[in-house]
Amino acid sequence: MQKCGAIPERKDVLGDHLYSLVVSLNITADEAAQVTGMLLEMGNNEVLRILQDKKLLQVQVKAAQGALKRRSDYKSFDNEELAEKLYQRVEDQEQDNCAKITGMLLELDCDVIEKLLLSNKDLDVAISKAKACLDNNENRSQVTDRGKDEIGEELFDKVVEIYPDLAAKITGMLLEMNVESLKVLLTCPQLLKEKVDMAYKALLNTSS
Repeated sequence: MQKCGAIPERKDVLGDHLYSLVVSLNITADEAAQVTGMLLEMGNNEVLRILQDKKLLQVQVKAAQGALKRRSDYKSFDNEELAEKLYQRVEDQEQDNCAKITGMLLELDCDVIEKLLLSNKDLDVAISKAKACLDNNENRSQVTDRGKDEIGEELFDKVVEIYPDLAAKITGMLLEMNVESLKVLLTCPQLLKEKVDMAYKALLNTSS
């Protein structure tokens, strides 16, 4: 075990110590700087352990170099290749909603997607969030559909009292409005009458 004595726990000082050790492993200055930056993201306590243990240093440097190589490989992809790579990774976890989730993730910046492909943990989190969003949207859609069905029945009962012969068509036209607007109509007879009259006139103009 390589001891370095008392090492100040300031990130910049730790970085200087770490960089000098990384360079000593026959790594170019540019790559050493990148590796050092990656290792510093692990936190002061972990960096202190690395500085005090040469074997641990070598292991972590090798891992960082591998990540840098993968990052370089991903950087060379064009958008189509990036999308294909992302699709393959998502498919391993979510076959049912693979296309939808991949489409959602592809809305992110390319740099963010590349980082997701480099980190299984971050990708797992991103996929879970996308899946939850899909589930919420589907549930919301189901609730909305049920709401419109119920509103449609109530709306038809009111329209049939005004224009019985065209009640079905008028109701269908009104159901193109969103649920909240329809709820307002059902609680405001005057507004409902105005909308029904407008729909009725539109139907007459269409048929004439």
